[in-house]
Amino acid sequence: MARRLNLFLLTMIVLVGVPFYWLMIDNRPGDVAAKPVSMAQLRTLAASLPGPSPIAVEYEPSALRLLPRGLFAAGYGIKRHPIIVTAFRLPVPGGKPILIDSGIHPDDADAMGMDIRYPGAQSRIDKALKSAGMILFTHEHPDHMGAALRLGGAVMQSARFNAAQLPAEPLAGMLKWPSGFTPRSTIAAKAPQAVAPGVVVIPAPSHTPGSQMIFVRLADGKEFLFAGDIATLDVSWQEQRARSRLVGDFIAKENRAEVHAWLRTIARLKAEAPALNIVPGHDIRQTGDDDEASQDEASGVPLQPGWTAAAKRGFSADLPI
Repeated sequence: MARRLNLFLLTMIVLVGVPFYWLMIDNRPGDVAAKPVSMAQLRTLAASLPGPSPIAVEYEPSALRLLPRGLFAAGYGIKRHPIIVTAFRLPVPGGKPILIDSGIHPDDADAMGMDIRYPGAQSRIDKALKSAGMILFTHEHPDHMGAALRLGGAVMQSARFNAAQLPAEPLAGMLKWPSGFTPRSTIAAKAPQAVAPGVVVIPAPSHTPGSQMIFVRLADGKEFLFAGDIATLDVSWQEQRARSRLVGDFIAKENRAEVHAWLRTIARLKAEAPALNIVPGHDIRQTGDDDEASQDEASGVPLQPGWTAAAKRGFSADLPI
C-alpha cells in the first residue's frame, strides 16, 4: 500500500508539480547583462531640446482585471492582484500636453475580460488624446495603444511611433488601425532619443518588438521612468521577476532574456538615482493599499513608497497656450 501511495505521489509531482514550477515559478534570468544606458545620458538628452519641460505627471486608471499576480511576476504567488490599465498626461506650460499610452477601448476591454471599467476616466483620456501635442506608446498592445488608434483623426497626427509599432509589423498589425492613415516611424530604433524637452524615449524591444521605456524629467527636477510591460508590477523590477513562462512563452510571447536585461537596467538606473520614480505597466500599488500588507508577503521586504506619491491622479484642465 505504501509503495503504491509513494508511486502515486511521485507521479503527481512529475505530472503536476514540475510543469507548475516551470510555467509559474521559474524565474532564472540566464546570463544577461544590463543595457548601456545611464542616468547621466538620459539627463543630458532630456536637457538637449529647447523649450519648457512638463510640470507634472497625471494619471487616469481606465479599467482593471483581477488576476493571479504570479502570472505577471514569476514565483510571486497566486493571490489575485489588480492589473490596471492606465494612461498618463504630462502638462507643458505654453504648449499642448504629452500623453503616454491611451487607456483601453470598450471593445478591447470586452475582449481582454476586464473586471472593472472606469468609463468616465476613459472619456477624459479620449478628450486628452484629442488635445495632445504628442502621444507616445510604451508598446503595441490594445491596452496601451489601441484606444488612440480607434479614435483616429487628429489623434493620429499627434501620435509618434517606432518602426516596430507600425501596422506592417505582425503584432502591431493586429490592432484596429484607422482607415486612410499611413503612419511612419519618427522614433529611433536603437539609441535613446529626446522627443521633447524633458522627455526621452529608450528603445527596449523585449516584451514586444516595439517596446520602449520613456524617461521624463519635470521642470522641478522630479524624474520618472515609464517601464511599460517590461515591468508589469512594482515587484517586477524590485525583485527582478519577469512574467511567468505561461504568459511570456505561450499567451503573450516575449523575449525573456531581453526582458531580464532591461529589468536589470531599471534596477541599475534606480541605484544611480534613488529618487527616480519607476512607473510599472499595470500597477498603482501604494503602501497601505487594501490588497497588500505593510510588507511584501512573498519576500518579507517592506514596501517602497509608490510612484503615485510623486504623481497626480486625474487629468487637469489644459494649460493656456
